[in-house]
Amino acid sequence: MAKLRIYNEIVNEEDKVFLQDWYGTDGVCYKDIPEFLDSMEEGDNEIDIRIHCPGGDCIEGWAIYDALRNSGKTISATIEGECSSMATIILLAAPKERRFGFENARMCIHNPAVAWLDLWATDRLTADEIKKLKAKLTAQEISLIEEQNKILNLYVERTGADRNELQALMNEDKYVDMSRAAELGFIASTLAPNTDRKSNSSKSKKMAKEQIKIENRLFKKLLSMAGIAKIEDVKVLDQKITAADGTEFTVEREDGDPQVGDKAYPNGTYVLEDGTTIVIADEIIESITPAGEGDGDGDGNGDGDGEDAEGLKAKVDELTQQVEDLTEKVNTLTSEKEALANDKAQLEADKTALETEKADLQSKVKTEEETEILDIVAKAGGKAWLENLKGMSSTFTTSNRKFVEHAGGGEGEQGETRAQKALREQREKNEAKRKAKAQ
Repeated sequence: MAKLRIYNEIVNEEDKVFLQDWYGTDGVCYKDIPEFLDSMEEGDNEIDIRIHCPGGDCIEGWAIYDALRNSGKTISATIEGECSSMATIILLAAPKERRFGFENARMCIHNPAVAWLDLWATDRLTADEIKKLKAKLTAQEISLIEEQNKILNLYVERTGADRNELQALMNEDKYVDMSRAAELGFIASTLAPNTDRKSNSSKSKKMAKEQIKIENRLFKKLLSMAGIAKIEDVKVLDQKITAADGTEFTVEREDGDPQVGDKAYPNGTYVLEDGTTIVIADEIIESITPAGEGDGDGDGNGDGDGEDAEGLKAKVDELTQQVEDLTEKVNTLTSEKEALANDKAQLEADKTALETEKADLQSKVKTEEETEILDIVAKAGGKAWLENLKGMSSTFTTSNRKFVEHAGGGEGEQGETRAQKALREQREKNEAKRKAKAQ
């Protein structure tokens, strides 16, 4: 059975290299899994996953889960310390009956989140830039909702727990113990300590007693050679070491610095104040990496790394503050936009009311022709005259009028009207003038 230890944060390959080069710590990425599978002995078809991990990158976590599920191996998984966030996805690569947790371990499931808002803007936020920021925020919101549903779907499928109950726990974002994890179906059972088990075999008991007698005789002889009268005079001291992040671990060594092979616990990776990294696995110090090793600065004291790390931390703090300020600006602008939208709606309502009033007034306005007619009526006598005119009727009828031929008079031609006579006389004058000019 091959042991796969997930003891560090889940990161992508680039971040893993960064952590190793700058902080001397390690991470778990997808690339580690195919390499682990390739390193397994031929014929070994079992993988025992040991988890002490706070979670990390969603993409890498899903890739690790898929690689394990498609490995064709029989998988078991045990929570040794912490199993949170994407580490719970890796836990579910094992079938339910082969998932376990130590009594003092803990687990946390929560909704996915972004560590950094993927935003960028200048000091001056134009309308176009605000629109772009809103589009980016909306895209990230949709992506997070899709990821949340994807995680929740797997939880329901692999645990059998109620979807609403799981979502409520994700919303709370808090740790639960292993008994609660078992109730929800994340593990099958809790593992109790096995160091105090008693043997039911009388033969084993007898052999153990004989072994103890031999060891006691040898021990007393060693004490005598060291000038010690009794065991109570021997002071056995362990080293309790505090890492830079405040976590503690114990090394069973009375004096001197911890060495590879020393017994130590609990398992995990610890970075000391001077930058030294100590990795404990199976309660044995597996590796000790001095600060600055492999960084290429040539001085070996790690000062350059510390200064760079401090500068990087200051830069991260500065960027974090910028993101917070920008988020506050976006929230303020969003509120202002909502207020402007309300004002716009009110103005549009006022405009509609004014247009209606204008149409009503226009319907009451007289045309120029109507105004002239009204003026004529007013001059003629107003309404009384108009009423009188309406009451008038013609006295002419077909019986009291007739048409006769008009007779011309004077020197005009027979039958000329007065108008025709005037036109004829004018033509004759014009003709006489032309003849006079021609002579």
